[in-house]
Amino acid sequence: MAVKIEIRGNADLRKAMGRFTPDLEAALKKELREALAPVVRQAKGFVTSDSPMSGWAGGSAKGITAKSSMFRIGQFPLYNSTIIKAGIVYRTTPSAINENGFSSMASIQNKSRAGGIYEGAGRANPQGQPWVGAKTGSKSNKVSKSTNPRAGAQFIENLPPLVSSLKGRGRLIYRAWASNQGKAEGAAMKAISTAIAKFEANAAKGELGKAA
Repeated sequence: MAVKIEIRGNADLRKAMGRFTPDLEAALKKELREALAPVVRQAKGFVTSDSPMSGWAGGSAKGITAKSSMFRIGQFPLYNSTIIKAGIVYRTTPSAINENGFSSMASIQNKSRAGGIYEGAGRANPQGQPWVGAKTGSKSNKVSKSTNPRAGAQFIENLPPLVSSLKGRGRLIYRAWASNQGKAEGAAMKAISTAIAKFEANAAKGELGKAA
């Protein structure tokens, strides 16, 4: 599952905006791109060229995409900076309503599995996943089956520290979001509010049917 930072809002209103006032929707998407792109660029810049641990390195990314291929040790995706960077993106289209009843007007995503591990490893278990050993019969991916009892702790120690933001804690998109200090969210919310006000003004004037 992708790691996300969401700008929440009324996705149904966005869909109506796209249907009846496509020029207004296109202008909004442009402003959202301008607001979110700097955060994505900075987050990509936090991805180190080399793996934090030699045993996590994934080799060349030639011919490999973040969507279709993952380097693995068993079920663990190996580190590849090209794949991780390619998985850090922004979205300016509204999302479907999720299981909690929320939708987003725009988002920043860290989509690759390795990128998600780099982003959030240690949030739930600062000392790494509980160690059960290599010979255990456990099939859980929430425990360490390494031959080294300190493998989890050493893994976390080799990563940069987690950085807290108002959207969550992490090392890539959340770190960039914290560094941005609310500028991106402020610009995005202002763009959305302005677009909605214009859309509602057009509706009040009875001009939406002309654009349909």
